[in-house]
Amino acid sequence: MDYQLHGFMIGKAILVDIGNKRACRIPVSNSDKTVVFAAVFFNKTMLRLFLYLLIHARHGNVSRDELFEHVWEENNLSPSTQRLWQVINNLNKKLSTLGLPEDFILSAKGCGYFINYDDITPLYYEVRE
Repeated sequence: MDYQLHGFMIGKAILVDIGNKRACRIPVSNSDKTVVFAAVFFNKTMLRLFLYLLIHARHGNVSRDELFEHVWEENNLSPSTQRLWQVINNLNKKLSTLGLPEDFILSAKGCGYFINYDDITPLYYEVRE
Protein backbone atom coordinates (compact mmCIF):
# COMPACT_ATOMS: atom_id res chain seq x y z
CA MET A 1 0.00 0.00 0.00
CA ASP A 2 1.42 3.36 -1.05
CA TYR A 3 0.48 6.80 0.22
CA GLN A 4 0.91 10.13 -1.54
CA LEU A 5 0.87 13.60 -0.01
CA HIS A 6 -2.40 15.37 -0.86
CA GLY A 7 -1.89 18.55 1.16
CA PHE A 8 -1.97 19.93 4.68
CA MET A 9 -4.48 21.10 7.26
CA ILE A 10 -3.36 24.28 8.99
CA GLY A 11 -5.35 24.70 12.15
CA LYS A 12 -8.92 23.47 11.81
CA ALA A 13 -10.05 25.61 8.89
CA ILE A 14 -7.30 25.94 6.26
CA LEU A 15 -6.69 23.26 3.64
CA VAL A 16 -3.60 23.37 1.42
CA ASP A 17 -4.57 21.56 -1.79
CA ILE A 18 -1.41 20.62 -3.72
CA GLY A 19 -3.16 19.36 -6.86
CA ASN A 20 -5.07 22.60 -7.38
CA LYS A 21 -2.22 24.88 -6.20
CA ARG A 22 -4.37 26.64 -3.62
CA ALA A 23 -5.13 27.09 0.05
CA CYS A 24 -8.74 27.44 1.19
CA ARG A 25 -10.29 28.64 4.41
CA ILE A 26 -13.52 26.96 5.35
CA PRO A 27 -15.12 28.35 8.51
CA VAL A 28 -15.83 25.79 11.20
CA SER A 29 -17.86 27.87 13.65
CA ASN A 30 -21.43 26.69 14.16
CA SER A 31 -22.42 29.96 15.81
CA ASP A 32 -22.15 32.06 12.64
CA LYS A 33 -25.09 32.11 10.27
CA THR A 34 -22.87 33.50 7.53
CA VAL A 35 -20.32 31.35 5.73
CA VAL A 36 -17.33 33.09 4.20
CA PHE A 37 -15.17 30.94 1.96
CA ALA A 38 -11.74 32.23 0.96
CA ALA A 39 -9.05 30.81 -1.31
CA VAL A 40 -5.62 31.87 -2.50
CA PHE A 41 -3.77 30.40 -5.45
CA PHE A 42 -0.03 29.82 -5.82
CA ASN A 43 2.28 29.90 -8.81
CA LYS A 44 4.67 26.95 -9.21
CA THR A 45 7.64 28.49 -7.40
CA MET A 46 5.57 29.78 -4.50
CA LEU A 47 3.87 26.39 -4.10
CA ARG A 48 7.20 24.52 -4.21
CA LEU A 49 8.63 26.86 -1.57
CA PHE A 50 5.54 26.61 0.64
CA LEU A 51 5.45 22.80 0.45
CA TYR A 52 9.17 22.51 1.13
CA LEU A 53 8.78 24.67 4.22
CA LEU A 54 5.66 22.80 5.40
CA ILE A 55 7.52 19.49 5.10
CA HIS A 56 10.97 20.51 6.39
CA ALA A 57 10.59 23.68 8.49
CA ARG A 58 7.79 22.76 10.91
CA HIS A 59 10.22 21.45 13.51
CA GLY A 60 13.42 23.32 12.68
CA ASN A 61 15.17 25.77 10.41
CA VAL A 62 15.77 25.38 6.68
CA SER A 63 18.78 27.24 5.32
CA ARG A 64 18.64 29.71 2.47
CA ASP A 65 21.06 27.51 0.49
CA GLU A 66 18.82 24.48 1.00
CA LEU A 67 15.84 26.44 -0.34
CA PHE A 68 17.89 27.68 -3.29
CA GLU A 69 18.88 24.12 -4.16
CA HIS A 70 15.53 22.36 -3.72
CA VAL A 71 13.10 25.06 -4.83
CA TRP A 72 15.05 26.89 -7.53
CA GLU A 73 18.07 24.96 -8.82
CA GLU A 74 16.37 21.54 -9.03
CA ASN A 75 13.76 23.22 -11.24
CA ASN A 76 16.32 24.92 -13.50
CA LEU A 77 15.63 28.36 -12.01
CA SER A 78 18.20 30.92 -10.89
CA PRO A 79 17.97 31.66 -7.16
CA SER A 80 18.65 34.98 -5.50
CA THR A 81 18.29 36.31 -1.99
CA GLN A 82 16.03 39.07 -3.27
CA ARG A 83 13.74 36.61 -5.07
CA LEU A 84 13.54 34.35 -1.99
CA TRP A 85 12.61 37.32 0.21
CA GLN A 86 10.02 38.45 -2.35
CA VAL A 87 8.34 35.03 -2.61
CA ILE A 88 8.26 34.55 1.18
CA ASN A 89 6.89 38.06 1.70
CA ASN A 90 4.15 37.52 -0.91
CA LEU A 91 3.37 34.08 0.52
CA ASN A 92 2.96 35.50 4.04
CA LYS A 93 0.63 38.19 2.65
CA LYS A 94 -1.52 35.60 0.86
CA LEU A 95 -1.69 33.41 3.95
CA SER A 96 -2.68 36.36 6.12
CA THR A 97 -5.75 36.92 3.91
CA LEU A 98 -6.87 33.46 5.06
CA GLY A 99 -6.49 34.47 8.70
CA LEU A 100 -3.02 33.11 9.41
CA PRO A 101 -0.49 35.33 11.20
CA GLU A 102 1.57 37.66 8.98
CA ASP A 103 4.69 36.06 10.43
CA PHE A 104 3.64 32.50 9.52
CA ILE A 105 7.06 32.05 7.87
CA LEU A 106 9.92 33.66 9.76
CA SER A 107 13.64 33.97 9.19
CA ALA A 108 16.13 33.41 11.96
CA LYS A 109 19.19 35.52 11.21
CA GLY A 110 22.03 33.24 10.16
CA CYS A 111 19.93 30.09 10.69
CA GLY A 112 17.38 30.07 7.88
CA TYR A 113 13.60 29.98 7.76
CA PHE A 114 10.96 28.22 9.85
CA ILE A 115 7.20 27.89 10.16
CA ASN A 116 5.87 29.90 13.10
CA TYR A 117 2.74 27.80 13.67
CA ASP A 118 2.23 24.54 15.55
CA ASP A 119 -1.03 23.07 14.27
CA ILE A 120 -0.08 21.64 10.85
CA THR A 121 -1.13 18.16 9.75
CA PRO A 122 -0.04 16.46 6.51
CA LEU A 123 -2.86 14.77 4.58
CA TYR A 124 -2.24 11.62 2.55
CA TYR A 125 -4.30 9.49 0.22
CA GLU A 126 -3.91 5.84 -0.62
CA VAL A 127 -2.55 5.04 -4.08
CA ARG A 128 -4.13 1.88 -5.45
CA GLU A 129 -2.41 -0.13 -8.12
